[in-house]
Amino acid sequence: MAIYLIDYENTTNLSGIDKLTCDDKVVIFYSKKADSISFDCHKSILFSQASVEYKLVDVGGTNALDFQLSTYIGYLIKQTESEPQEIYIVSKDKGYTFVASFWKNEKAISIGLITDLNKTKPPEEQPKKQTTSITIDDPIETALKQSNISLTNSELSSVIVTVKKFKTIQAINSNLNKLLKDSTKCGEIIAIIKPIIKKQ
Repeated sequence: MAIYLIDYENTTNLSGIDKLTCDDKVVIFYSKKADSISFDCHKSILFSQASVEYKLVDVGGTNALDFQLSTYIGYLIKQTESEPQEIYIVSKDKGYTFVASFWKNEKAISIGLITDLNKTKPPEEQPKKQTTSITIDDPIETALKQSNISLTNSELSSVIVTVKKFKTIQAINSNLNKLLKDSTKCGEIIAIIKPIIKKQ
């Protein structure tokens, strides 16, 4: 699942929203300065499988929308702590790089900065995840892919993020159960990753 926070004052281009999946969420931050959309844009939103929320923000000073969107990121990070998500800010405003840098340094969370919904993987750091990057040679990822455990790509990514985030087998197991809600599958995953973690 990915969450897209759109700075509608800065970019009114919602091209690509109709290509998102039902696992995705879009939050459009708009103000009285930017509160209208074209018919084409309206049709794209209607055809989108993603859940779409609108947040009318109070403006009265420079960068008021930016500050409110940035505050919302902190709320999202707390809400999705047990089930890490990909977060993208959709804007041409380079000031959001400071928000991304803060969270990367604070909790190793990466926030993607994109200019429109067709660019969900920023070229400078592909792919953007909420934690440290996972390479193809990662032994945990390789072991899970070679196993007979049935995991979707999204589940696999979330499992790897969870394994890397928590330090003890007990904490990993507890959070995997919250994530997958399948104790049998979680037990199989723990059996595979336990020897790898002990070697690291």
